[in-house]
Amino acid sequence: MPRLHLKFWWIVALGCALWLLWMTLRPNPQVAENLEVLTTPAAERGISAFWLIDIAGNIVVFAPLGASVAMALADGRTLASRLLWGTLVGLALSCTIEFLQGLTSSRVSSLSDVALNTLGAAIGAALALFIGRNFNRSALRISLHGMYLLRL
Repeated sequence: MPRLHLKFWWIVALGCALWLLWMTLRPNPQVAENLEVLTTPAAERGISAFWLIDIAGNIVVFAPLGASVAMALADGRTLASRLLWGTLVGLALSCTIEFLQGLTSSRVSSLSDVALNTLGAAIGAALALFIGRNFNRSALRISLHGMYLLRL
């Protein structure tokens, strides 16, 4: 992968990390108010806010971080190494967030958040590697009047 693409993925990873820090270190009432747009319709459909935010939310928000780290390491490293690093970066950031939340009075630190965040980073890294590997293996052809416009 060209160096420019790798730099792009590092910038995406940094953006994800900064957004996660901002989102998770704000006062809890402010976060809850911002998430009402999701929790209210979910409650109307019988989905608990706990499941939506604490379980699904923790996994989903860390997936882009794991994915972008795995893509940023596409410089000849093995898939297993990229999966491991995508997961470890998620674990490290999650531990940092939970430590900082423990220092504030408006947030609650939780080991289950660390586990779910790490799982999210691992799923994101695995999906990025799976999609990237299958996308690169297959010849994508977009045909217009019998001519190939793009072949990867």
